[in-house]
Amino acid sequence: MTLCRVQAPDQRVKDNRNEAAPGNRLLSVAEVQQALRALRAREPSEAAPPLVPTELFIGAGQGGWPADASLVQPIDGLGRWVSVVAAHAGAGASTVALAIADAAAAVGRDAHLVETAYPARSGLVTAAHAELGLDPDGAWRRGSRGRVTIHRRADSDIPTGWPALLGSQDGLVVVDLGLPTPDSLTRFAASGCRTVVVCRPTVPGVRLAEQLLNAVTGPVIIASLGGGRWPGEVNASLGPWLRELHAENAVVTVPTDRRLEVTGLTSSPLPKPVAAAGRSLLALIDAAHSDTTASTQSAPRRKGTE
Repeated sequence: MTLCRVQAPDQRVKDNRNEAAPGNRLLSVAEVQQALRALRAREPSEAAPPLVPTELFIGAGQGGWPADASLVQPIDGLGRWVSVVAAHAGAGASTVALAIADAAAAVGRDAHLVETAYPARSGLVTAAHAELGLDPDGAWRRGSRGRVTIHRRADSDIPTGWPALLGSQDGLVVVDLGLPTPDSLTRFAASGCRTVVVCRPTVPGVRLAEQLLNAVTGPVIIASLGGGRWPGEVNASLGPWLRELHAENAVVTVPTDRRLEVTGLTSSPLPKPVAAAGRSLLALIDAAHSDTTASTQSAPRRKGTE
């Protein structure tokens, strides 16, 4: 029988209290395997909460669509909805979502910005000018930023639905999904929601964006955080969906700002180049909405829209 040595018979080792511990006997391979199987079969303590409460959102992403399917229905009666999703971690979805909401408010439209991330992952904690407290059911925390109302998760408890959105038919609802699940994207697209995919102009960034685009239906716009001219290596890595969106002029560059990278999103106005990118994104969103309303074709057309 093969043996494996856990500790030499004559060795004495120090434990965490620096006390001498007696030598252990040799364990057989069968005994070690049996111990590993026992560890793997152990069930977690009933008192320990799950690391990710997947009951709230479909899948285990950072954000997404609440599990109640009935929540799909009210969207058409609440004006134009836009989902902003990150193709990868650190893409800058919250910055893009805030830029779109600010652009709508700048032209006199009511705007709601809903962030679905867990409170500990929020990028909009200090983006409001004033805190307005909790909504009636206590699930969402509200803040005001001019004509933009920011809704953030109040805690990790499961919300019973979307926050109360009081905007007019001409208002805009921007949902910051962060890193979404495919089911969340499908349900947003089924409701007629426009989608903005945010990525960085790097080889991994565009490859991950291409994978995400394979799961998206309906009108899509790309927000690229970084320089306006993509490096040759990045262009060579573009997949068919990104090439199509480039050809349709559906890619908007959102310049990075050194100060913003240090401070994060605050109640101060966004840097002018970032605000200008928000206006460009809003113009494409409105164009997609108008085209969809006028006909069954969207600009640009994506799979599932024919």
